[in-house]
Amino acid sequence: MTTILIAVLFFLQLLSFYFLIILNTKLAKFKDLEKKQERLMREMDDTISVYLADMKDENDRLIQELQRASKSETQMNAVKQGEQIIRQKEQEQLPSLTKEESPVDGSINLDNETRIYVPKNIVANAYSRQQQTRAKTETKMVHSAQQPTDATKKEEAKPLTIEQQVVELAKQGKTPEEIAKQLQKGKTEIELLLKFHH
Repeated sequence: MTTILIAVLFFLQLLSFYFLIILNTKLAKFKDLEKKQERLMREMDDTISVYLADMKDENDRLIQELQRASKSETQMNAVKQGEQIIRQKEQEQLPSLTKEESPVDGSINLDNETRIYVPKNIVANAYSRQQQTRAKTETKMVHSAQQPTDATKKEEAKPLTIEQQVVELAKQGKTPEEIAKQLQKGKTEIELLLKFHH
């Protein structure tokens, strides 16, 4: 009887060792899984931080490019405004010049004039007023001359808009660069007008 009891106890002890070994292997697998997850999380954190750093660098580069572009655009606008003011002064001075004041070759010397930069909105308002007065004088001249047909009146009274000029020049086969030079506008502006027209 004691041998049976010893055999049962020995069998139970072996069974408990077996269960301990199984538990230990499960625990080891669980620890390995935990380590793998931690490693994956670290790798994901590193990847995201590298991606964010790249995004930040790209954003900084984009901001610098935009600032450079806006600076060059404001400089170009200032130059254009100065040119428009000079043109307006030339147009105002041309009728007032007498034969004695005008140069022999008919050109006007702008080297001695000082350039004044005026805000864009003031120049735009002055330019639109000048266009309106020019259109009124043209219509008066048309009415004072012999009466043309209604179609020709409308054509002469309406000056072409910039968009119409761009489209006409594009139909003539000119490139956006040539059109921009001819109309004294930016190449990007001409390209956008052409895109919106098509």
